[in-house]
Amino acid sequence: MKILIVEDDSAIVELVSLCLRVSWPDARILFTSLAEEGIEIAERENPDLVILDLGLPDRSGLEVLKEVRHNSNVPIIILTVRDEEADVVRGLELGADDYITKPFRQMEFVSRAKALLRRQHAADSSGPTTIGQFHFSASRRQVSCAGKTLKLTTTEGKILHNLAQNAGKPVSHGDLSLAIWGEMPPDAANSIRVHMRNLRQKLSDTGLENVIMTKSGAGYFLKK
Repeated sequence: MKILIVEDDSAIVELVSLCLRVSWPDARILFTSLAEEGIEIAERENPDLVILDLGLPDRSGLEVLKEVRHNSNVPIIILTVRDEEADVVRGLELGADDYITKPFRQMEFVSRAKALLRRQHAADSSGPTTIGQFHFSASRRQVSCAGKTLKLTTTEGKILHNLAQNAGKPVSHGDLSLAIWGEMPPDAANSIRVHMRNLRQKLSDTGLENVIMTKSGAGYFLKK
């Protein structure tokens, strides 16, 4: 397994590397302090997980996020001191799968990383699903409809996969949170709303209007 850390604080790099090696002692840890190099490494090495800071010396971490996400569906965790809601929303809207602020709790960080990788592996093992008028491949994280294909982020893919598995039954924020992260982080509901908005917009752009419905007090479900 390969994990890429894009971070300009050497102490954070050391701490994150230590946390990751406890759970994945054989993992190959790649790291850089530069945004441009991070983009190049991500493209060349095809990592299994990316840990990304936003305050990098040469370019914004958000630019790294956009470029990496454009070329890959790799799980991306933003790890930053920026805790304003606008920053969190922006990061998630651009395709981050999780957003963790510094200082961070080490065990929680590892748990959330494990959850992302575990759900990705489960999705990779799943076959394609036909839902109404579109086809969904959890392993490729792709939706196809009327000759159009769109790519989803890892988290968007997990949301759609979970909704598909529940066959039209409402899925709550709590259940979606467990499916995505394996726990219910304090900011889970807001994060899910952002991911859901992005997912609905992508489906709409492909001509799939009102596919994901909301049932007040119950959660989200797929319209049959």
